[in-house]
Amino acid sequence: MSSMKNKRFVATTFFVALVLLQSFIPFLGSLPLGAFFLGASVTIVPMTVVIAGLVLGTRSGLIVGLFWGLTSWVRNLSHPGTVGSLIFSNPITALVPRILVGVMAGYLATHLLKKYRSTWWTMFGLGALGAFLNTVLVILSTTVGFKILNVSSHGIPKDHLFSWLVGILAFNSGFEMIANGILVMVIGGVLVKSLPDLRPSK
Repeated sequence: MSSMKNKRFVATTFFVALVLLQSFIPFLGSLPLGAFFLGASVTIVPMTVVIAGLVLGTRSGLIVGLFWGLTSWVRNLSHPGTVGSLIFSNPITALVPRILVGVMAGYLATHLLKKYRSTWWTMFGLGALGAFLNTVLVILSTTVGFKILNVSSHGIPKDHLFSWLVGILAFNSGFEMIANGILVMVIGGVLVKSLPDLRPSK
């Protein structure tokens, strides 16, 4: 048991380190699609958090998601002046969606994958769900935060705020769901089958 805990700790540390690298090295954490779709840029960090939850369970998914949120929060606090930095300088927006992505992946892996067959399409769906959940929670928490704060001086409209945020953040959402779904399907599917003992049974 102690040996398994040590292996899980080492694996969790590896995923945390990977998230840190993805957060600070652009091409590791995002895929620019501007050559194909003007303005499109896909964040693939959800893939790492989802795979951590799938392979290692809810607790590790939470930890990896927490570090993703912390790096996003710190990075945007230190680089103000953009709409993105304004959105993610709110710790609730930066932390909560990312933590819940990891928790969701770990919970579904623990309670569903042991009952239902782990297929490629299942992995794709979980990766896409992680990206979708992150986008939805960011939009909702930002809407609440911007309603409370006076952000009109930053060029952000007071009226139709939710629609405005959807227009900005949801554009990439479809691309992110597809990209993260494919990556989790390919990488996560292999790791889940290769390392079944690392995930806690409950």
